[in-house]
Amino acid sequence: MKKVLRVNMTKLKVREESLGGEYGGLGGRGLTSTIVAKEVIATCHHLGEENKIVFAPGLLGGTSAPCSGRLSVGAKSPLTGGIMEFMLTLIMSQAMVM
Repeated sequence: MKKVLRVNMTKLKVREESLGGEYGGLGGRGLTSTIVAKEVIATCHHLGEENKIVFAPGLLGGTSAPCSGRLSVGAKSPLTGGIMEFMLTLIMSQAMVM
């Protein structure tokens, strides 16, 4: 995973960024939780435009490693107000890194 696609649904714009700096070496839950913790205002409404939903394949996505086809999805939880993360096992995570 070498890039981040940022999609602004309000302006219908997509921006591509290289993955590095504080996010380099992260994948899956580590990446989703770090982005939500650093970039989402703690007091924002969980359905508000300030909230972000983050999709991230694991570090081994796109390889033949066992269980590497997992996709982590994270956002601010409407139930607890904390960071909620769930895991999907899909071929989509393999396609995201190729």
